[in-house]
Amino acid sequence: MKESLEKKYVEKTITEEETAQYKKSLWIKKGIILGVYLLMVIASFVRIYRINVFFNVLGRGEFSFYSVSVVLFFLTLFLCFGYFSFQMGYMVYSEIKKKDWLELITKLNIKLDIYSFLCKCFSILLFIMIYITTPCNVVGNSMNNTLQNGDRLLCSDLFYTPHRYDIVVFDAANYTSEELFFIKRVIAVEGDRIRLYQDALGTNTTVYINDDIEIKDINETEFKTLRSSAGADEYSLEFIVPSGKILVMGDNRVRGQSLDSRIFGLLDEKDILGKVYLRIFPFKPITTSYKYKEE
Repeated sequence: MKESLEKKYVEKTITEEETAQYKKSLWIKKGIILGVYLLMVIASFVRIYRINVFFNVLGRGEFSFYSVSVVLFFLTLFLCFGYFSFQMGYMVYSEIKKKDWLELITKLNIKLDIYSFLCKCFSILLFIMIYITTPCNVVGNSMNNTLQNGDRLLCSDLFYTPHRYDIVVFDAANYTSEELFFIKRVIAVEGDRIRLYQDALGTNTTVYINDDIEIKDINETEFKTLRSSAGADEYSLEFIVPSGKILVMGDNRVRGQSLDSRIFGLLDEKDILGKVYLRIFPFKPITTSYKYKEE
């Protein structure tokens, strides 16, 4: 195995050429790490609202292990950022003053190596869980038979734009009396035309999306709820889903089993926590279309 340049430097067996190479590698390594932490600090403030999501989805809104984790996350984040900022600052200062910085930086790397590694692992892991992909779990039967009660999922809103048949997690507090996050399927997105067809006697009604996708599980009363939330004329038999709105429903369409757009109307896209893209327990694929069958 090739001996590391750091080890050669400590044992004083390093050549001048290798010393220059060692210095260059430290500049690159420290610069990349500092850049990553700078981006993490900026993103932590830009997307700070995700802290509340993290509490509610994993910690159920209570002071718990999750809230302690967030405190530790910010401590380790700023400790790491401060530590690498000091190193880079000292290296730049030494270069300007024509002083040698290699010995001090090498000693710091050796003494604090394990602590630095643990802090980096913890802060990066929590950053991913809070700001990029958030674990969540299914509670209830509204998504049967696609998702079952107790399923563990991963969702993310990073660069996400809703599409029909996506499964999304959203904040239900603005639509119901429950301070919870719901999991539903996107049925229609902005620009889709929702139309109510009635037979000659007005006894049988069917709702369509863009005249070609039938939604059998929406009745006339629920259509009126959707129409009202879209701001359409109260006598119109059709409406266009407005910009920034979507229609969501549970895959379990049995009456009373899913509290969704049929009850509270269209959903605002800004309330979406993210798209469910992976089931981690039990680990099996998630269907991309509605396949619920009443048993």
